[in-house]
Amino acid sequence: LAWVVCTKPLGLLRAVRWAMTLPVEKKPNLKTVLPLVIPACKLARDVKRRGLTHLHSHTCANSAVLAMLVKALQGTPYSLTLNANIEWWGGAMAEKFGRADFTIAITEWLEAQVRRDYPELGDDQVVLGRIGVDTKKWTPSPEPKPKQNALQIITVGRLHTSKGYDVLLDALGQLQTDGVAFQLTMIGDGPDRQDLVDQAEQLGLTDRVTFTGSLGETQIIDAMRSSDVFVLSSHAEPLGVVSMEAMAMEVATIATDAGGVGEIITDDEDGKLVPPGNAQALAQALREMAEDDAPRTRLAHAGRQPVIRNSDSRRGAATLFERLTGQRPDAMLAVLDEDVHSDHTSETPAEVTSHG
Repeated sequence: LAWVVCTKPLGLLRAVRWAMTLPVEKKPNLKTVLPLVIPACKLARDVKRRGLTHLHSHTCANSAVLAMLVKALQGTPYSLTLNANIEWWGGAMAEKFGRADFTIAITEWLEAQVRRDYPELGDDQVVLGRIGVDTKKWTPSPEPKPKQNALQIITVGRLHTSKGYDVLLDALGQLQTDGVAFQLTMIGDGPDRQDLVDQAEQLGLTDRVTFTGSLGETQIIDAMRSSDVFVLSSHAEPLGVVSMEAMAMEVATIATDAGGVGEIITDDEDGKLVPPGNAQALAQALREMAEDDAPRTRLAHAGRQPVIRNSDSRRGAATLFERLTGQRPDAMLAVLDEDVHSDHTSETPAEVTSHG
């Protein structure tokens, strides 16, 4: 703070004014935003010492405010990634977007929303740049899956109302009534865990549903590889990265057609889409997966290619790199295109069947 007072007094006054006037949701600014000026001063000094010319915040929450305050202090430009619903980021979105050089929206759905709700932004201030998954890490099991008597279902996420897990359990209750054999592994933790445990007990699903709590990435990959179907039952998702992970691993994927999910799954081509909040439709989709291996195998194998082609994490990195530097990372994109081709042509029909 002393460094800023001595070297950038006008910038400090500007930062304090911005902090006190930002229309954030959490009030008062005196307690919620003004204290961020101090770490912003430290960040500004680090930026100066290291000769950095740009800051990028991968979220639009307080880190976006810090980047904005550094700009107020010493003029360092910043950019943002919008990777979830606009209303989730604490307010002051017009200021966060407007003072940024550009904002990368991870889905067409979010990009359209920003352009519609903030028409004052320049065309070049909003960029579509899909985030994705590491398709070298999230890969299918190299071994054939053992034949099991019950459909192995997996879901991964925070145990929160927004994820629609109560709808999933209701759907499984219908399957149990119809005599369909299944096992659900629910990976994750959150405020709704006990309510979901109670619901499973009320539906008579205690022996068929396993709550693992939070697991590490390696454990999730192992669990995915031993599963037949992945389900994302959210009421809405900006994109649904975990669905992309399942598809990259050639696990047949069922998700709700809400938010940006439809941008990664084409219904009945590389996955199944069902209406959000509709337990009957979800139960029917799962029933089809349980009754016949063929459509499940077809969807499982079809899911990996569109993820590599459109949602590999290197593509999102390339978008950001090009916007920051003005240069296309052609060498990296060429390698990625080779991966698309080699992944598509390397499997024989027998190997495709083994992934089923």
